Amino acid sequence: MEKKNQFKVGCNFDFNLIAKCAELNDKYGDRGIINEFYGSDRAHAKLSARPEFRLQDISEIDLAEFIKISKIENINFNYLMNSIIPGTKKEIEEMKPKLIDWVHKLEDIGVYRLTVANPIILPIIREASKTIKIELSTITHIDAITQIKYYKDQYNIDKVCGNIIKNRSFKFLKNAADFCNNNDIMYEILANEFCGNGGSNYLAPCVYRDSCYICHGTNHTKEDAELLNGYPMNMCMASRDDMPPMNWLRTRFVRPEDIKEYNKIGIYNWKISGRTGSTEYITKVAKAYISENFDDNLLGLWKPLETIYSGESENSFKHQVNIPNKKLNGFINHWAKNPDFDCANEVCGT
Repeated sequence: MEKKNQFKVGCNFDFNLIAKCAELNDKYGDRGIINEFYGSDRAHAKLSARPEFRLQDISEIDLAEFIKISKIENINFNYLMNSIIPGTKKEIEEMKPKLIDWVHKLEDIGVYRLTVANPIILPIIREASKTIKIELSTITHIDAITQIKYYKDQYNIDKVCGNIIKNRSFKFLKNAADFCNNNDIMYEILANEFCGNGGSNYLAPCVYRDSCYICHGTNHTKEDAELLNGYPMNMCMASRDDMPPMNWLRTRFVRPEDIKEYNKIGIYNWKISGRTGSTEYITKVAKAYISENFDDNLLGLWKPLETIYSGESENSFKHQVNIPNKKLNGFINHWAKNPDFDCANEVCGT
């Protein structure tokens, strides 16, 4: 049977999002399906890779209802415990009983899978449950295929969201996909991530990425996030103010139209970011990927960082750069047809 693409979509806990994604599945189900939502709640922000003020304040009752309705539409729920810094060892030791109880409760209300970034909590999860499915977050930044084997052997993970730096390393991706497909593991790619730092004539994969997630894990309020001149997100936004189109192309996004090139090497699982966005935005991006078609500005596939602080709608935000997505048809061929080529081995673009 021909394999279909499977999409994990960020969840803002708007019940209308369930209906919108179910409609997309009905319309495009012959090509792919949205089979997972992912998200986390404000009450457990310490476990999440997003600061408290950016998470939805949803009650346990409403969370259970959201999961129930999602399952009726054949969309499972992936709960995020993906903080890179869930606490000090002492704090984690003290919160261990509560974490075990929370895992039990999440199982009881129908959570299908947990996503973890810091392996420090994996033994605790497995103490709580031998059966709940576990995914490694992209924040874990898997850099070697043997790491996947280790996590499988030690913690029985069944899914890996790959390091975004590897998104165009086709030799690595094929070998990782082969290993995963032969060992009951899904290799997933985060498709619409455009993070990077640079200037007028270059861009580098985000050098602040881990530091950024540490800040996310320790910020509680918007005011916390704006300390130290908004480090690092304000620096990231400022470095892209005058960035020419070619610099955006150095980031490791995957266009909806290029999914088929990854299918050829055995990758069919995709993460679509944007869980703190509006339902309109999430639906627009999910539609682009499930239909493998986007006839607009490439940057419209990414939630603009500026909207996090301004409160402006993602759909009304005006990007300073317009990169017509359809003009990039064939762009990925340079990597797909030359799998030994890896941008990480040189100053990209030279």
